[in-house]
Amino acid sequence: MDIKILSSATNLSSVRGGVLVIGTHNGIFHSDEVVACAILSLLNSGKSIRIVRSRDKKDLENCDICVDIGGGEYDHHQPGFNITRENGIKYASAGLVWRDFGKMLIKKFASKFFSISDSDINRIYEEVDNKIISKVDCEDNGINADTHCFSFIPSFLPLWYNNSTDDFNNQFNSALFVTINVLKEEIKTFIGKEFSKTTIYNNWMTSEYFNNGILEIPSQTMNWVETVIEINESTTINVVNFVIFPYPNGGWAAQCVPPSLSDKFSQRIPFPSDWAGQTKKLPDITGIAEATFCHNGCFFVRGKNKESVIALCNLATNLIN
Repeated sequence: MDIKILSSATNLSSVRGGVLVIGTHNGIFHSDEVVACAILSLLNSGKSIRIVRSRDKKDLENCDICVDIGGGEYDHHQPGFNITRENGIKYASAGLVWRDFGKMLIKKFASKFFSISDSDINRIYEEVDNKIISKVDCEDNGINADTHCFSFIPSFLPLWYNNSTDDFNNQFNSALFVTINVLKEEIKTFIGKEFSKTTIYNNWMTSEYFNNGILEIPSQTMNWVETVIEINESTTINVVNFVIFPYPNGGWAAQCVPPSLSDKFSQRIPFPSDWAGQTKKLPDITGIAEATFCHNGCFFVRGKNKESVIALCNLATNLIN
C-alpha cells in the first residue's frame, strides 16, 4: 500500500490524480486518528495515500478529508460537540469515520468470499463498533480506558529524547501500518464468525456432516466453539461432542467440544489418558492404523484421513460409556 506521511500540503496539487489526501494533526498521535486513517486507507487501498500531519489551516484545506482536526464532520474537538451513538457512547474520530465508511469496508472484504446482505453487514458493523471502535472512542474521550486491540499504538510514540517532527511522522507511519494490518484481520475475523454460524448450523442438521456426536466443519480456523456450545445448550439430543476438519498440513484432525464457554479448557468427552502425547505407538494403543497423534491435553487428535479421526472419536465415546 502506497502511503506517505507529510508535514505540509505543499506541492500536493502536482500529484492529486489517483491520490487520497487525509489531513490530521501533527505532534502527539492517539489511537483514534490512527484507526480513522487506517479505515480510510483500507477502503482506498487502490489509491496512493498521502497523510498530511499539520495544524495549518491552509494545509488542511488542501486535503480531501480531515480527521480529528479541521472543524469538519470528523473532528470531535469542536466546541459543543456531543454526537453520540444510540447507546449513549460519544463518538471520537475513529467512530465517526467508522460510522460513515465501516459498512463499505465490510462489504469490500466480505464480497470476495460471500454473498452478503445488508442485514449481514449491519450485524458485523455493530459487532466491530461495540467490541473495538467504541472502546477507541471512549479512550480518546476520557470515558474509560478499556484495553482494545489498538492499545499498542501509544507505544509507537517517539521517546522523550528523540522526538523531532520527522520522528513523530516516522513513528506515526509505523503505527499506521501495524494498525492497518490488525484492523484488516479483525474485520475478516468478524466476517468469518458471522458466516461460520450459518455453516455450522447447516452442517449440524445434515447427516452427511453430523453423526453420532461428530460434526464436520470446513476448517480448523473456523470460529466454531460458541456456536457449537449454543447448539448443545439448546438440545438434549444430537449434542456435538467432537468437531473434525481437514488438517492444514495434510490428513484430518478432531477436537473435543468444551462443556460450556465458562469451562473452555475442559471436554465433554476427552480422549483417553493413555493416548496422551502418543504418535508412533498410537495405532497400537487404539487399534486404528491411520491414527498419528494425540495431544498431551487429550483434547485433539490427528489421523491420515477422515475415517481415522471419526474412528478415534467413536472409540473415545464408547470407552467413556
